[in-house]
Amino acid sequence: MKNALLKGTLLLTFAGLITRILGFYYRICLADALGAEYLGIYQLVFPVYGICYTLYASGIQTAVSKLVAEENSRGNVSLVSCLMRRALLLSFGIALLLSFLVYFGATPCARYFLMEERAADSLRVLSVVFPFCAVTACINGYYYGKKKTAVPAFTQLLEQVVRIAVVLFLVTLPTYSTEKERCLAAVIGLVIGEVASNLFNCAAYFIHKKRETETLSQCGKQAITSRLLSLSVPLSLNRLVINILHSTEAVFVPSMLRLSGLSVSEALSLYGILNGMALPFILFPSAIPNALSVLLLPAVSENLDEKNRPRLQKCVGASVKYSMIIGLFSTAVFLFFGAGIGNAVFHDSLAGEYLRILSPLCPLLYLSTTLGSVINGFGKPHLTFFTTVAGLLVRLAFIVFLVPRTGIYGYLLGLLVSQLISTLWEAYLVIKYCKAFPPVSEWLVLPAVFAFALAPCCVCLYRFLQKETGLPSAMLLFGICGVFCLCYLLLLYVTKIIRKDELQDS
Repeated sequence: MKNALLKGTLLLTFAGLITRILGFYYRICLADALGAEYLGIYQLVFPVYGICYTLYASGIQTAVSKLVAEENSRGNVSLVSCLMRRALLLSFGIALLLSFLVYFGATPCARYFLMEERAADSLRVLSVVFPFCAVTACINGYYYGKKKTAVPAFTQLLEQVVRIAVVLFLVTLPTYSTEKERCLAAVIGLVIGEVASNLFNCAAYFIHKKRETETLSQCGKQAITSRLLSLSVPLSLNRLVINILHSTEAVFVPSMLRLSGLSVSEALSLYGILNGMALPFILFPSAIPNALSVLLLPAVSENLDEKNRPRLQKCVGASVKYSMIIGLFSTAVFLFFGAGIGNAVFHDSLAGEYLRILSPLCPLLYLSTTLGSVINGFGKPHLTFFTTVAGLLVRLAFIVFLVPRTGIYGYLLGLLVSQLISTLWEAYLVIKYCKAFPPVSEWLVLPAVFAFALAPCCVCLYRFLQKETGLPSAMLLFGICGVFCLCYLLLLYVTKIIRKDELQDS
């Protein structure tokens, strides 16, 4: 495997899968410890976290990744170092300011923005983590730009392990015996996990920089700052608008559910089941598309700079194909096994029902992640911005006009419709700018045929073994899904849909 994109993707994917597996165990424990209502309250703090992260890290990380990739290909090591100093100073300063604002404004923020005053204490604890996340984001952007993913991958894994260990320890203490206190413990665990991963991240970066030979030269601080801001500010503003819309969506769902006739507790419980149980399962297989999207932006940027169109088309085509292969497999799993997963893992039939309804979201969501990164790599972030905003506005329309009449099912329909619109438009843009797309038989027809032909056979096998062996449902279910995955991959390999040379250098 000579190609850095393939190696980096595999490493990030492995870390992502391990993190998600640990995350599932954590989610199950968290659901039991918090209950559906406080799980919903816990989910409400993330809109605030998302908005703040966008302001201090999101755009800066992407800008660092892109600029490091460009300058590294030209051998400008000292320019990269200057860029990192500027990025770290800017990101850390914004994060520190936001920490103070959220800490001292937690109560009005919880009361008037989240419309749930019980989330105020969690917001205060969460605000402490912002400066640490800012530094981690910049350093990860540096490593992504250099296509060295070992440190970001281990950082991600370390954060999850520490978070889970801290939370599982805290909930055993008498101090955290109620659901309200355990909700606070979950946020404390998140903060300690981020701090631990940041310490590792910083240590790895400084060791790496000491080993890297660097020629001292004038780096032009003003020019570097200007380039950094010209890339990061539009991205941050775009993502800020998107995160505000996401946050509005998160706050509106419980509110509109109450208008449909549910109590505050029932509305928060449904929101907790959907966002704390069902959607994490839907997002679980996205580790590969997410890893691809992180590394595609610098890869596309480099190939544009080199004017290497055939290599660019090959890279984009393979990424699109594998995103769809994973998405179609995931749809089949959640459609045919969703009810069993909900009952066996969370002991909640509603979680299983939501999994089945949302199963068509998988290929659309995973493909959209990849396509969006390709479009950004072409230097067209404004197009992904307008696409995302349009999708979110469609979703908000469903929430405001349909949820009060139909309940949670109006929101689920809005998720599917908005994602379909966004993905189709992004596919059109990639075809327009890349001038290539893999054959339909490779990324849609044959993978869909294999997935939906194998799934009913595996369901029959599952039911037979469940009746005959008496093994625990969860163990048997995941074992059968593993068999399903192996058979699916084997068929794709035999028919040469999956090929060894797919991502090799031209």
